[in-house]
Amino acid sequence: MTYPGIGITRPNAARVYDYLLGGIESYAADREQATGLLRICPALGVVALENRYLLARAVTWAAGQGLTQFIDLGAGMPVHEAGAGVLEDIHVTAQAASPSARVAYVDNDPLVLARSRVFRARARGVAVSAADLTDPDSVLADPGLRTVIDLTQPACFIFGLTLGLVPATAARDVVAGYLRRAAPGSCVVISCGRCDDEALWTQLCQAYNATMVHNHPPAEIETFFDGLEPAPPGVVPAQSWRGDRHDAPAAPPGPVYVLAGVARKPIA
Repeated sequence: MTYPGIGITRPNAARVYDYLLGGIESYAADREQATGLLRICPALGVVALENRYLLARAVTWAAGQGLTQFIDLGAGMPVHEAGAGVLEDIHVTAQAASPSARVAYVDNDPLVLARSRVFRARARGVAVSAADLTDPDSVLADPGLRTVIDLTQPACFIFGLTLGLVPATAARDVVAGYLRRAAPGSCVVISCGRCDDEALWTQLCQAYNATMVHNHPPAEIETFFDGLEPAPPGVVPAQSWRGDRHDAPAAPPGPVYVLAGVARKPIA
């Protein structure tokens, strides 16, 4: 299905990512871009899945800490029924862990918004908000978001691979902007793509023109959590983040992987 005003001749970050996940929300330009990236680094599909599984674990962990409000910043394409059992949207995961959970999906991509209004907004306790995640004041003032999110109560702010699209200084400012408005006890989930092989990173950047990407190192990502209380084990490869569990895989990641961490705003 096509939508008026939505360009399909150039690759789009959300659609390329959806294709890497095995989704159906892509056009020829997106598939060509993704296929080219996979030729350079065949592991990218697995890396994309690792990020989704990490987000599911982090959301479940946050619900276990008593949080019932979730804001998915840069939500990307919805997961269709065909992917059930493999991947789930944030509201499905959150409400499975806590039936009273409420979720706001935030994005500024026209197709993401259109498809989210079809496949997400009909669910109980779910809102879809058209806003730029790098503008916390506008995001948190959105009337649709405020129908499901009460900022006087703790919330979980999710940045799934989105802070890799902005420079480090801007990323720190963005997270701080949300946390200034967040109630004590709120938490932040951050995942960022990482490549330790400079030559490989150069190849991937040359092949990827959907948007600008940044290769934030672990120490830089840790600064995104400044002023927060990190949940163990801190910023680690996504496959190693298990919340309070200690059964993380021991195998090191390949040259391309996802770094992730979770932290909470102090209560006192």
